[in-house]
Amino acid sequence: MHRAVILLLACFALTPLSALALESDRDQSALIEADEVELDFGSGKRIYRGNVSVRQGTIRILADEIELFYRGEQLDHAVAKGNPAVFRQRPEGKDHDIIGTGQTIELDEVHNIVTFITDAQLRQGRDSIEGQRIVYDMARDRMKVRGGVTAPTRTTRAGEDAPTVIAQGDSGRPRLVIQPDAKNTSNTATTPPITTVKVETVNTSDMRYIGNKGATVFAQRSVTAPQLGTLAANTPVRVLRSSDGWAQISAPRGIKVWIYGKFVSSSAGVGVVTGSRVRLRSAPSTGTGSTVTGEANQGQKVWVIAVRGDWKQIEPPANFRAWIPSARIHKPGKTEQWQDDWRKLARPGTTD
Repeated sequence: MHRAVILLLACFALTPLSALALESDRDQSALIEADEVELDFGSGKRIYRGNVSVRQGTIRILADEIELFYRGEQLDHAVAKGNPAVFRQRPEGKDHDIIGTGQTIELDEVHNIVTFITDAQLRQGRDSIEGQRIVYDMARDRMKVRGGVTAPTRTTRAGEDAPTVIAQGDSGRPRLVIQPDAKNTSNTATTPPITTVKVETVNTSDMRYIGNKGATVFAQRSVTAPQLGTLAANTPVRVLRSSDGWAQISAPRGIKVWIYGKFVSSSAGVGVVTGSRVRLRSAPSTGTGSTVTGEANQGQKVWVIAVRGDWKQIEPPANFRAWIPSARIHKPGKTEQWQDDWRKLARPGTTD
């Protein structure tokens, strides 16, 4: 099967995989690549075969085969097999990735535990540990190691803290490569560049004002959808499309969403998004009561309104889309006035 087709099939089943990650990784989009994908819509089974690669936040998995198991609509666990299979993640607050290998890697979504089985090895910085079975508790950053009769547990510390990268060998199998050059930056966190968000040219037909009664902003075109703020009367908005009595809009101010805090550079005022395709949510959690409302990309500027625990409430980038009832808007009298009002309301530093 052609690889491009496989990617499309894989993307269809991405969302549930997010539960395998820690909080910061969980809120980023996942990408699965494989040579072959088997989807059984009846049983919910999903199997990815052939040079399987999974990327989500700091998580990276390489395997010959990954099978996902569901309990109803919820992902329960996953099993990766390879020669070896490779798991990599940057734990919260740590300076080095955890890199684990094994013939089989089991990922327990419910308890957030990764188990490496047969010829297992786990490495972080200069420390590494080997055994026949290693159980790594990602949530608590703990591990248990068991050795076999012919393969006892062994703990070592390397002479130098050389960065480790995952590469492909000549055979196409994943393998672990220890780079001797300490200047290699593949395992080093870097500060993403700050880019400027360009304000799109707005057609006259897209220009609207909020009516005298104001308007509640919704995540979807339903009054039962999560509310994302309230737009005051006479707020200029851009209408992107209309459907069934609803208008999808963007606004210079008034829309409020939540983002995982580590992906925004500031705790107040203008902040820069430091992650790629970071999910925006209606509530400060990844639980069932929190709806994904959109994404923000690296370099985009946002306005930080509040901080709650690990989360930050923001006014999203200028291209963020939300819904309001079409009856709550009306056309402007003058184009120049609408443009002037938009510029006045836009947060300082978030646009050109």
